[in-house]
Amino acid sequence: MKKWMALLTALVMTVLCAAATAEEKTETAAVNQEALKLFSSEWADGFASIKVYAEEDHWRVYIVNESGSTEWEYSCRFDEAEQALISRDEEANVKTEISIDEEGSEIDRKDAYSDGKARFSLNGEGKLIWKDEKEDAGAAYAFEKIGWFQGVWIAGEDIDSRWELYCYWDVDEPTEAETYSGYKVEIERYEGEAYTHWTYGCNYDPENNTLTSFTGTKEFAEKEGEPISTVYDDGKAKFFMDDEGCVRWTDENENAGEGLQFSMTNG
Repeated sequence: MKKWMALLTALVMTVLCAAATAEEKTETAAVNQEALKLFSSEWADGFASIKVYAEEDHWRVYIVNESGSTEWEYSCRFDEAEQALISRDEEANVKTEISIDEEGSEIDRKDAYSDGKARFSLNGEGKLIWKDEKEDAGAAYAFEKIGWFQGVWIAGEDIDSRWELYCYWDVDEPTEAETYSGYKVEIERYEGEAYTHWTYGCNYDPENNTLTSFTGTKEFAEKEGEPISTVYDDGKAKFFMDDEGCVRWTDENENAGEGLQFSMTNG
């Protein structure tokens, strides 16, 4: 359930920003190279998320709260002196309230206001701070940079043998004293009747824009309906984005990801 809730949030944000691929975001660097390096990314605090990307002459910021019941959209400019993104009064800055049923499906949405004011800056730890100057809705958050990996990615055109990669920000509680946040990456492949499944827990490296696993499991079943057996539980892998904005998988156990190029899909 948690996987699909996280994926749903990721896909909602992907649809909102569908016009801006990872490559296109990079190509808008004319806005400001320094700001692009600082801000262009998805950011997360628990299940709450922000997407920040550059458009032709301004910045677009999308925010979704942890329950998915509220969204904010801001048009911003970069203030070089303050090293901050500041909302622009000449465009609507909208808060939207969403009604969700017990199964998590959207049943209604309405705009609460369109005259929002906000600024976004980085604190000493490199986290994104959202100062909501209308309602102070961002006071409880400090968003961690997580890159552009969230979503569903596909490698291969043949539906009977293609690879599917599910990448989502995961929040778990391994102990009572510690809360863990990181990426969960799941890779599935059907080849004939055979089914193979890899699962990795990963940390994000913002300096190199890579995911590095700290857990890894490979499972296999001869055909659908048969028990799935564990092939190994000490898997190691890295994930990175190439120049085309596609995800690459370096499998350090058996090089299963060699030559695969995963492209983003909306579903």
